Amino acid sequence: MSGSLPGRTLERPSFAAAFEGPAFIRAMLQFEAALARAQGAEDLIPLEAAQVIAVACRGARIDEEELVREGKLSATLAVPLVKMLKAEVARVDAAAAKHVHFGATSQDVLDTAMALCLARCLEEADRSLEGAIRALAARAEEHRATPMLGRTLMQPAIPITAGLKIARWAHALAHDRERLADAAENGLALQLGGPVGAMEAYGAKGPAVRHRMALELGLAPVVSWQSHRNAWIDLLDRIAQVVLTAGKIARDVALCAQPEVGEMLEAPPREGVGASSAMPHKRNPVACAHGLAAALEAPGLLAAIHASGVAEHERALGGWQAELSLVPRLAGTLGTALDFLDTIAQSLVVNAGRMRDNVERYGEKGLDAGACDCATSELLEALAPYLA
Repeated sequence: MSGSLPGRTLERPSFAAAFEGPAFIRAMLQFEAALARAQGAEDLIPLEAAQVIAVACRGARIDEEELVREGKLSATLAVPLVKMLKAEVARVDAAAAKHVHFGATSQDVLDTAMALCLARCLEEADRSLEGAIRALAARAEEHRATPMLGRTLMQPAIPITAGLKIARWAHALAHDRERLADAAENGLALQLGGPVGAMEAYGAKGPAVRHRMALELGLAPVVSWQSHRNAWIDLLDRIAQVVLTAGKIARDVALCAQPEVGEMLEAPPREGVGASSAMPHKRNPVACAHGLAAALEAPGLLAAIHASGVAEHERALGGWQAELSLVPRLAGTLGTALDFLDTIAQSLVVNAGRMRDNVERYGEKGLDAGACDCATSELLEALAPYLA
């Protein structure tokens, strides 16, 4: 989640790789290639130059460390990237090099690259969430008649069923998945605005260039959003909500897994998993630790992202630059949360006998857990597409 050595123990490798140097450089070059092709198709630059630029983007040799060193001098990776790309193109065609990055600006490159990298994470997240929801919905149906204690304010309340509790988890995740997909339709967008966000270099052909680029890159063809980042921030909010839902589930599982309670385990005990350095008898709920760590980190990142949204005039000073480091970390919390959800989807242990024992020991006598079956049925009906 942070790129540090300790943080790497919580990372989902594919999510970390999505924003690492090679992937982000590739995404920036995808932008430049799509820009050139669209401009060539609209006769804004020579078609031959557009083809040379696109080929150079595929084979460009970009030194990551040099890119970072030079990027510090301008607070943006785009300036040295464009310089290096022009040099690559000039080796083949000096005239074509003059058309690299025509009419675009640093924020166009970086925002679009960020959206491309995040899109890969969200595609994986959608598959993972679907699997978790299906598995949890099936477990809810399996245990719809298994009584367990309901608990309010951390104390025994009245009986519910394990099916109701698990169905609530699945239903919340299904809602989050739907909302995340909706937000991604507009939030994963091409950024193309030029120096002040008006595509002034392209004249009346600006919308056509934007449409061609967005179609090639698989992003929404929306108007320039460099200073009003509403849809983007809404998408990041939805990501954080998935993380928080997973954190709530992790909290429930961890509390139920305490040996004194003994009602659930995130997974059957396995040698080497959850080990303690000091107490060999312990088996710690490490998947829950992942889910909770992500849920604790995400709100702070989101607060900083919201603060960065108060931009100055046509391009932010400091806020946008801060966001570029915050978004990969927020995506990292989603990856960590998915690791937890993958674990319980595959391996959640429900101890029905211990649940019944706790109801008998702490529950109010004469109350029937079956009274909540109507609520369970309603949730399972909503989850029917995942039970098919």
